Amino acid sequence: MSNVNVRRAVENIRSGTNVYTPLVETIVNAIQAIEAAPPEKGRIDILVKRSNQQELEGGQPSVESFTIIDNGIGFNDENRDSFDTLYSDHKIAQGGKGFGRFTCLKYFEDLLIESVFENEEGRKKRAFKMGKQTDIIVNESIEGCPDGDIGSRVTMRKVKRAFPDKKVKTIARTLVERLLPYFIDRDYQCPEIGIAEESGTRSVYWRLCVAQPTTRREYRSITTARYKNPSRVLI
Repeated sequence: MSNVNVRRAVENIRSGTNVYTPLVETIVNAIQAIEAAPPEKGRIDILVKRSNQQELEGGQPSVESFTIIDNGIGFNDENRDSFDTLYSDHKIAQGGKGFGRFTCLKYFEDLLIESVFENEEGRKKRAFKMGKQTDIIVNESIEGCPDGDIGSRVTMRKVKRAFPDKKVKTIARTLVERLLPYFIDRDYQCPEIGIAEESGTRSVYWRLCVAQPTTRREYRSITTARYKNPSRVLI
C-alpha cells in the first residue's frame, strides 16, 4: 500500500506534456511489456471511444477515452509493485522515469487496468484503478484465470479537456511521429500497432507504411494507403 499525495503529484506536472503524453507513455509501456516476454507476434490495439453527445450539424463526436490492449507479460507482482511506487526505477534501464502514469490523471479522469499474468500458481487476472488520494492502487482484485490470454488492457477514461483531434487518421499520424524512434531502427522488430474506433463504425481503415524507414527523411516519405477493412489503422 502506497502513501503518496497523488493529487499533488499530478498537479506538479508542469511543462513538457500534453494530452498525447499519457497515450504515448502507455503504448511504450505496452511495447516494453511485449519485449519482456516476447509472444510469437507482438500486438497492440488502441481503441478510440467517442462522446455520446452529438455534434452540431452532424459532425463527428469528440474523442472521450482510449483503451490500449497488448499481449505482453502482464501486470505480474513485480510490475504491479512498480506501478504502486512513486518514482519507481523498475524501467530505468529503458529510460523510464517512474512517473508516466501520473500524467494519465492530469489529462483524464480515470485510469483503469485489467491484466492477465502468469506466476507459479498459474494464470491470474488482476484489475485495479489508479487512486486520486494517498493510494496509487485502489479497488484491486485478483482471481484465477486459467483460460485467459496473457496481456493488459489499460483504459484512460474521460478526457478532462476537449481532445484536439477527431479523425483516427490524424491521431495515428501524431502517434507515429512520437513513436518514431521505435520505427527507425532497422534491427528492431516493433509490434504491430493498430488503432480503431471502439464502436467499429468506420467502413475503411488507413495503413501507415512504416516497415523500414531508417531516417527522418525516409519517414517523411512514408505513404498512406487505403484498404477495404473496417475500423482499423495500422501504425
